[in-house]
Amino acid sequence: MGLTIKGNSVDVDHSHNQLLNTSRHGNPYVQIAGVGVDEIVVYSTFQRHMTPRSMSRDPNIKKGDNCHLLYALKGKNGWNTTFGAVRRLMLHFDAIVEDMIDQSGEFDAVISMPSGHSVSRLYGERIATRYQCPFYNNVFTKVSKQDARTQLAAANLSYPERKMLQNRIGKENGDFTMKDIPTDYRKIFRAVDLQAANIPPGCESFLLVDDLLASGSTLVEARRQLLAAVPGAHIAAACLFSAV
Repeated sequence: MGLTIKGNSVDVDHSHNQLLNTSRHGNPYVQIAGVGVDEIVVYSTFQRHMTPRSMSRDPNIKKGDNCHLLYALKGKNGWNTTFGAVRRLMLHFDAIVEDMIDQSGEFDAVISMPSGHSVSRLYGERIATRYQCPFYNNVFTKVSKQDARTQLAAANLSYPERKMLQNRIGKENGDFTMKDIPTDYRKIFRAVDLQAANIPPGCESFLLVDDLLASGSTLVEARRQLLAAVPGAHIAAACLFSAV
């Protein structure tokens, strides 16, 4: 089961597995984000695939690290989908998460990464229900664009690289988001801040959730901050869609 794209409409299609694997076979898809002491195991409900060569000439289909369905669910960049497609997407969701639980073990709390869209929160709530543990969406907040500019100023980069990233961040104020930063540069930025007062008391194992795994830098940073506040904690992550 994959994705079919017609114009700017994204549909879940049972006849192939192009762009996305939404079947139970091969899911959850397990990957490692980070390196060494910063490694975090990430269980993704659905595995993304690279754009096949047969689809590469379609100007509507993004190449490489794509997630057309997530764009459609968020209503971004003109992409759209239907309730029928979402229903087909969720056909094996609960069974996949049960397999995820068997592989990952139990957690004391599910914590979502901050997002301007509801997809991450809804995914986290459903994951928490399956894991039978509390869900929290206020443990981390996004850093501001001003904070991101400060971080950029301290980075060792060439002038063209710095200028490109300044343009990506933008001149306006507001929350900083990693989505506009090329994956090779995301390690420069700290995208989230831990709100230590909101860490659920008595918890020693945490499942961090996000809608999409790209470079994994946000999850790695969240794990680092949470581990500093709760030494020895067991921390893993879950994403709706895997990295490619």
